[in-house]
Amino acid sequence: MPGVSEAEIELLLAPVARAGKLALAVSGGPDSLALLLLAAQWARSPGRPALVVYSVDHGLRPEAAEEVAMVRREAAALGLESRALRWDGDKPETGVQAAARKARYGLMAAAMQHDHAEYLLTAHHLGDQAETVLMRLAHGSGIEGLRGMDRFATIEGCQVFRPLLAVEPALLADIVAAAGLTPAHDPSNGNRHYERVRWRQLMPVLEELGLDLRRVGDFAARMADADALLAGEAGRAFAVLVHLGPDGDAQLPHAGVAALNRAVAVRLLGRVLRTVGGERKPHALGALETLHGKLMGRVPLKPTTLHGCVVASDGVTISVVPEAARRTPALMTAG
Repeated sequence: MPGVSEAEIELLLAPVARAGKLALAVSGGPDSLALLLLAAQWARSPGRPALVVYSVDHGLRPEAAEEVAMVRREAAALGLESRALRWDGDKPETGVQAAARKARYGLMAAAMQHDHAEYLLTAHHLGDQAETVLMRLAHGSGIEGLRGMDRFATIEGCQVFRPLLAVEPALLADIVAAAGLTPAHDPSNGNRHYERVRWRQLMPVLEELGLDLRRVGDFAARMADADALLAGEAGRAFAVLVHLGPDGDAQLPHAGVAALNRAVAVRLLGRVLRTVGGERKPHALGALETLHGKLMGRVPLKPTTLHGCVVASDGVTISVVPEAARRTPALMTAG
Protein backbone atom coordinates (compact mmCIF):
# COMPACT_ATOMS: atom_id res chain seq x y z
CA MET A 1 0.00 0.00 0.00
CA PRO A 2 1.52 3.41 -1.01
CA GLY A 3 3.39 5.13 1.78
CA VAL A 4 2.57 2.51 4.42
CA SER A 5 4.52 -0.70 4.90
CA GLU A 6 3.14 -3.97 6.20
CA ALA A 7 5.13 -3.45 9.40
CA GLU A 8 3.63 0.02 9.87
CA ILE A 9 0.09 -1.29 9.38
CA GLU A 10 0.82 -4.05 11.87
CA LEU A 11 2.05 -1.48 14.40
CA LEU A 12 -1.03 0.71 13.95
CA LEU A 13 -3.47 -2.13 14.62
CA ALA A 14 -1.47 -4.26 17.05
CA PRO A 15 -3.37 -3.01 20.16
CA VAL A 16 -6.57 -4.74 18.96
CA ALA A 17 -5.02 -7.76 17.26
CA ARG A 18 -6.32 -10.15 19.94
CA ALA A 19 -9.96 -9.10 19.58
CA GLY A 20 -12.43 -11.60 18.19
CA LYS A 21 -14.29 -9.08 16.02
CA LEU A 22 -13.80 -5.41 15.16
CA ALA A 23 -16.19 -2.83 13.74
CA LEU A 24 -15.10 -0.09 11.33
CA ALA A 25 -16.87 3.29 11.19
CA VAL A 26 -16.79 4.23 7.49
CA SER A 27 -18.59 7.32 6.23
CA GLY A 28 -17.24 7.18 2.69
CA GLY A 29 -14.86 10.13 3.10
CA PRO A 30 -11.15 9.73 2.26
CA ASP A 31 -10.04 9.10 5.84
CA SER A 32 -12.51 6.33 6.60
CA LEU A 33 -12.03 4.70 3.20
CA ALA A 34 -8.30 4.58 3.92
CA LEU A 35 -9.08 2.94 7.26
CA LEU A 36 -11.24 0.41 5.44
CA LEU A 37 -8.43 -0.44 2.99
CA LEU A 38 -5.74 -0.66 5.67
CA ALA A 39 -7.83 -2.79 8.03
CA ALA A 40 -8.96 -5.13 5.23
CA GLN A 41 -5.36 -5.73 4.16
CA TRP A 42 -4.27 -6.31 7.77
CA ALA A 43 -7.16 -8.71 8.48
CA ARG A 44 -6.21 -11.02 5.62
CA SER A 45 -3.40 -12.57 7.67
CA PRO A 46 -4.31 -15.74 9.60
CA GLY A 47 -5.51 -15.31 13.16
CA ARG A 48 -6.66 -11.73 12.71
CA PRO A 49 -10.05 -10.48 14.02
CA ALA A 50 -13.13 -10.58 11.82
CA LEU A 51 -14.29 -7.18 10.55
CA VAL A 52 -17.73 -5.64 10.15
CA VAL A 53 -18.27 -2.25 8.50
CA TYR A 54 -20.85 0.29 9.72
CA SER A 55 -21.95 3.28 7.68
CA VAL A 56 -24.49 5.75 9.04
CA ASP A 57 -27.04 7.81 7.13
CA HIS A 58 -27.97 10.66 9.46
CA GLY A 59 -30.97 11.61 7.33
CA LEU A 60 -29.60 15.13 6.90
CA ARG A 61 -28.46 15.05 3.25
CA PRO A 62 -30.11 13.31 0.28
CA GLU A 63 -26.68 12.12 -0.95
CA ALA A 64 -26.02 10.19 2.25
CA ALA A 65 -28.01 7.10 1.21
CA GLU A 66 -25.86 6.65 -1.90
CA GLU A 67 -22.69 7.24 0.13
CA VAL A 68 -23.70 4.45 2.50
CA ALA A 69 -24.44 2.22 -0.50
CA MET A 70 -20.99 3.02 -1.93
CA VAL A 71 -19.33 2.06 1.35
CA ARG A 72 -21.20 -1.23 1.39
CA ARG A 73 -20.15 -1.98 -2.18
CA GLU A 74 -16.49 -1.35 -1.36
CA ALA A 75 -16.75 -3.46 1.79
CA ALA A 76 -18.27 -6.31 -0.21
CA ALA A 77 -15.50 -6.03 -2.82
CA LEU A 78 -13.02 -6.52 0.01
CA GLY A 79 -14.95 -9.52 1.30
CA LEU A 80 -16.19 -7.76 4.43
CA GLU A 81 -19.53 -7.87 6.20
CA SER A 82 -21.29 -4.49 6.37
CA ARG A 83 -24.34 -2.89 7.87
CA ALA A 84 -26.22 0.31 6.96
CA LEU A 85 -27.47 2.32 9.92
CA ARG A 86 -29.89 5.26 9.81
CA TRP A 87 -30.75 8.03 12.25
CA ASP A 88 -34.50 8.37 11.96
CA GLY A 89 -36.85 10.72 13.76
CA ASP A 90 -36.92 14.47 14.32
CA LYS A 91 -33.67 16.42 14.12
CA PRO A 92 -32.84 19.38 16.37
CA GLU A 93 -32.77 22.90 14.92
CA THR A 94 -29.54 23.72 16.76
CA GLY A 95 -26.57 21.62 17.83
CA VAL A 96 -27.11 19.29 14.88
CA GLN A 97 -23.51 18.05 14.72
CA ALA A 98 -23.41 17.16 18.40
CA ALA A 99 -26.78 15.41 18.17
CA ALA A 100 -25.70 13.54 15.05
CA ARG A 101 -22.50 12.40 16.76
CA LYS A 102 -24.46 11.13 19.77
CA ALA A 103 -26.93 9.33 17.51
CA ARG A 104 -24.17 7.87 15.33
CA TYR A 105 -22.27 6.35 18.21
CA GLY A 106 -25.48 5.13 19.81
CA LEU A 107 -26.48 3.33 16.63
CA MET A 108 -23.06 1.76 16.26
CA ALA A 109 -22.96 0.72 19.92
CA ALA A 110 -26.22 -1.17 19.45
CA ALA A 111 -24.92 -2.75 16.23
CA MET A 112 -21.69 -3.78 17.96
CA GLN A 113 -23.65 -5.51 20.70
CA HIS A 114 -25.69 -7.38 18.07
CA ASP A 115 -22.56 -8.35 16.10
CA HIS A 116 -20.38 -9.11 19.16
CA ALA A 117 -17.75 -6.60 18.03
CA GLU A 118 -15.31 -5.57 20.75
CA TYR A 119 -13.97 -2.26 19.43
CA LEU A 120 -15.10 0.37 16.98
CA LEU A 121 -12.24 1.64 14.82
CA THR A 122 -12.54 5.25 13.64
CA ALA A 123 -10.42 7.18 11.15
CA HIS A 124 -9.49 10.17 13.34
CA HIS A 125 -6.04 11.24 12.17
CA LEU A 126 -3.25 13.68 12.98
CA GLY A 127 -5.16 16.61 11.47
CA ASP A 128 -8.17 15.89 13.68
CA GLN A 129 -5.88 15.63 16.69
CA ALA A 130 -4.22 18.97 15.94
CA GLU A 131 -7.59 20.69 15.50
CA THR A 132 -8.82 19.24 18.79
CA VAL A 133 -5.75 20.43 20.70
CA LEU A 134 -5.92 23.94 19.23
CA MET A 135 -9.63 24.27 19.97
CA ARG A 136 -9.12 23.16 23.55
CA LEU A 137 -6.18 25.52 23.96
CA ALA A 138 -8.38 28.39 22.77
CA HIS A 139 -11.06 27.34 25.26
CA GLY A 140 -8.66 27.43 28.20
CA SER A 141 -8.14 23.70 28.72
CA GLY A 142 -5.41 22.44 31.01
CA ILE A 143 -3.12 19.46 30.61
CA GLU A 144 -5.99 16.97 30.72
CA GLY A 145 -7.63 18.56 27.67
CA LEU A 146 -4.45 19.39 25.79
CA ARG A 147 -3.52 15.72 25.50
CA GLY A 148 -6.13 15.71 22.73
CA MET A 149 -7.98 12.57 21.76
CA ASP A 150 -6.94 9.27 23.30
CA ARG A 151 -6.36 6.20 21.18
CA PHE A 152 -8.89 4.32 23.33
CA ALA A 153 -12.12 5.92 24.54
CA THR A 154 -15.70 5.05 25.45
CA ILE A 155 -18.33 7.08 23.57
CA GLU A 156 -22.07 6.43 23.95
CA GLY A 157 -21.33 2.86 24.99
CA CYS A 158 -18.84 2.25 22.15
CA GLN A 159 -15.36 1.04 22.98
CA VAL A 160 -13.53 3.18 20.43
CA PHE A 161 -10.02 2.68 19.08
CA ARG A 162 -8.38 5.36 16.90
CA PRO A 163 -5.41 3.71 15.14
CA LEU A 164 -4.63 6.63 12.80
CA LEU A 165 -4.11 9.47 15.28
CA ALA A 166 -0.44 9.78 14.31
CA VAL A 167 -1.06 9.51 10.54
CA GLU A 168 -1.21 12.62 8.36
CA PRO A 169 -4.42 13.05 6.31
CA ALA A 170 -2.50 13.55 3.05
CA LEU A 171 -1.15 10.00 3.32
CA LEU A 172 -4.68 8.63 3.81
CA ALA A 173 -5.87 10.51 0.72
CA ASP A 174 -2.98 9.01 -1.28
CA ILE A 175 -3.99 5.49 -0.19
CA VAL A 176 -7.55 6.04 -1.42
CA ALA A 177 -6.42 7.59 -4.69
CA ALA A 178 -4.02 4.71 -5.37
CA ALA A 179 -6.89 2.26 -4.88
CA GLY A 180 -8.90 4.10 -7.54
CA LEU A 181 -11.69 5.06 -5.16
CA THR A 182 -13.66 8.30 -5.28
CA PRO A 183 -14.47 9.40 -1.73
CA ALA A 184 -17.69 11.07 -0.72
CA HIS A 185 -17.69 14.81 -0.05
CA ASP A 186 -19.59 16.21 2.93
CA PRO A 187 -20.17 19.95 2.39
CA SER A 188 -20.22 20.55 6.15
CA ASN A 189 -16.46 19.89 6.14
CA GLY A 190 -16.03 23.30 4.48
CA ASN A 191 -18.69 25.19 6.43
CA ARG A 192 -17.02 27.94 8.50
CA HIS A 193 -20.00 27.96 10.84
CA TYR A 194 -18.23 25.09 12.61
CA GLU A 195 -15.22 25.93 14.77
CA ARG A 196 -13.28 22.84 13.72
CA VAL A 197 -13.52 23.92 10.07
CA ARG A 198 -12.16 27.37 10.91
CA TRP A 199 -9.14 25.83 12.66
CA ARG A 200 -8.62 23.45 9.74
CA GLN A 201 -8.56 26.33 7.30
CA LEU A 202 -6.10 28.20 9.53
CA MET A 203 -3.60 25.33 9.66
CA PRO A 204 -1.64 26.36 6.51
CA VAL A 205 -0.95 29.76 8.12
CA LEU A 206 0.20 28.11 11.36
CA GLU A 207 2.41 25.73 9.38
CA GLU A 208 4.21 28.72 7.84
CA LEU A 209 5.08 29.74 11.41
CA GLY A 210 6.38 26.27 12.26
CA LEU A 211 3.26 24.96 14.01
CA ASP A 212 2.48 22.04 11.72
CA LEU A 213 0.37 18.94 12.36
CA ARG A 214 3.30 16.84 13.52
CA ARG A 215 4.46 19.46 16.04
CA VAL A 216 0.95 19.80 17.52
CA GLY A 217 0.63 16.00 17.63
CA ASP A 218 3.94 15.71 19.48
CA PHE A 219 2.74 18.36 21.92
CA ALA A 220 -0.44 16.34 22.56
CA ALA A 221 1.65 13.22 23.25
CA ARG A 222 3.79 15.12 25.76
CA MET A 223 0.67 16.47 27.45
CA ALA A 224 -0.64 12.91 27.70
CA ASP A 225 2.55 11.88 29.51
CA ALA A 226 2.27 14.85 31.86
CA ASP A 227 -1.43 14.19 32.45
CA ALA A 228 -0.72 10.58 33.44
CA LEU A 229 1.81 11.75 36.03
CA LEU A 230 -0.57 14.41 37.34
CA ALA A 231 -3.44 11.92 37.60
CA GLY A 232 -1.22 9.52 39.51
CA GLU A 233 -0.15 12.19 42.01
CA ALA A 234 -3.74 13.32 42.49
CA GLY A 235 -4.85 9.73 43.01
CA ARG A 236 -2.25 9.19 45.71
CA ALA A 237 -3.25 12.45 47.38
CA PHE A 238 -6.92 11.40 47.29
CA ALA A 239 -6.09 8.12 49.04
CA VAL A 240 -4.09 9.87 51.78
CA LEU A 241 -5.99 13.12 52.37
CA VAL A 242 -9.68 12.55 51.57
CA HIS A 243 -12.05 11.17 54.19
CA LEU A 244 -15.42 10.19 52.72
CA GLY A 245 -18.31 10.34 55.18
CA PRO A 246 -21.39 8.10 55.34
CA ASP A 247 -23.64 10.83 53.94
CA GLY A 248 -21.70 11.31 50.76
CA ASP A 249 -19.64 14.19 52.10
CA ALA A 250 -15.86 14.59 52.13
CA GLN A 251 -13.29 16.24 54.37
CA LEU A 252 -9.69 17.17 53.61
CA PRO A 253 -6.98 18.65 55.87
CA HIS A 254 -6.28 22.21 54.78
CA ALA A 255 -2.56 21.88 55.48
CA GLY A 256 -2.33 18.70 53.40
CA VAL A 257 -3.94 20.36 50.38
CA ALA A 258 -1.77 23.49 50.82
CA ALA A 259 1.37 21.34 50.70
CA LEU A 260 0.51 19.92 47.28
CA ASN A 261 1.73 21.22 43.96
CA ARG A 262 -0.98 23.58 42.67
CA ALA A 263 -1.81 21.48 39.62
CA VAL A 264 -2.10 18.35 41.77
CA ALA A 265 -4.29 20.15 44.30
CA VAL A 266 -6.61 21.45 41.59
CA ARG A 267 -6.92 17.97 40.07
CA LEU A 268 -7.62 16.56 43.55
CA LEU A 269 -10.38 19.11 44.18
CA GLY A 270 -11.95 18.22 40.85
CA ARG A 271 -12.00 14.56 41.76
CA VAL A 272 -13.53 15.29 45.17
CA LEU A 273 -16.27 17.43 43.60
CA ARG A 274 -16.98 14.71 41.07
CA THR A 275 -17.17 12.08 43.81
CA VAL A 276 -19.42 14.11 46.10
CA GLY A 277 -21.51 15.93 43.51
CA GLY A 278 -21.95 13.06 41.08
CA GLU A 279 -21.27 15.30 38.09
CA ARG A 280 -20.55 13.46 34.86
CA LYS A 281 -19.47 16.53 32.92
CA PRO A 282 -15.81 17.50 33.53
CA HIS A 283 -15.43 20.49 35.80
CA ALA A 284 -14.29 23.75 34.21
CA LEU A 285 -10.61 24.17 35.00
CA GLY A 286 -10.89 27.91 35.62
CA ALA A 287 -13.58 27.41 38.26
CA LEU A 288 -11.50 24.79 40.04
CA GLU A 289 -8.42 27.03 39.99
CA THR A 290 -10.47 29.88 41.46
CA LEU A 291 -11.78 27.58 44.19
CA HIS A 292 -8.25 26.48 45.03
CA GLY A 293 -7.11 30.10 45.24
CA LYS A 294 -9.93 30.94 47.65
CA LEU A 295 -9.21 27.89 49.81
CA MET A 296 -5.55 28.87 50.05
CA GLY A 297 -6.40 32.45 51.01
CA ARG A 298 -5.68 34.01 54.36
CA VAL A 299 -9.28 33.88 55.60
CA PRO A 300 -11.61 30.89 56.03
CA LEU A 301 -13.80 30.13 53.04
CA LYS A 302 -17.50 30.66 53.60
CA PRO A 303 -19.80 28.01 52.05
CA THR A 304 -19.41 28.20 48.28
CA THR A 305 -21.50 26.26 45.77
CA LEU A 306 -19.75 24.63 42.82
CA HIS A 307 -20.76 21.70 40.59
CA GLY A 308 -23.50 20.42 42.86
CA CYS A 309 -21.38 20.69 46.02
CA VAL A 310 -21.04 23.11 48.90
CA VAL A 311 -17.38 23.73 49.78
CA ALA A 312 -16.22 25.45 52.97
CA SER A 313 -13.06 25.72 55.05
CA ASP A 314 -12.35 26.89 58.61
CA GLY A 315 -8.63 27.02 57.89
CA VAL A 316 -8.08 23.56 59.36
CA THR A 317 -10.52 21.31 57.49
CA ILE A 318 -11.99 21.63 54.01
CA SER A 319 -15.51 20.18 53.86
CA VAL A 320 -17.39 19.23 50.71
CA VAL A 321 -21.05 18.19 50.93
CA PRO A 322 -23.69 17.55 48.27
CA GLU A 323 -25.69 20.71 47.63
CA ALA A 324 -28.94 18.74 48.00
CA ALA A 325 -27.90 17.71 51.52
CA ARG A 326 -27.64 21.36 52.55
CA ARG A 327 -31.14 22.08 51.22
CA THR A 328 -32.88 19.05 52.71
CA PRO A 329 -33.50 20.46 56.21
CA ALA A 330 -35.06 23.63 54.80
CA LEU A 331 -37.31 21.60 52.55
CA MET A 332 -38.36 19.38 55.43
CA THR A 333 -39.12 22.42 57.63
CA ALA A 334 -41.15 24.04 54.86
CA GLY A 335 -43.20 20.85 54.58
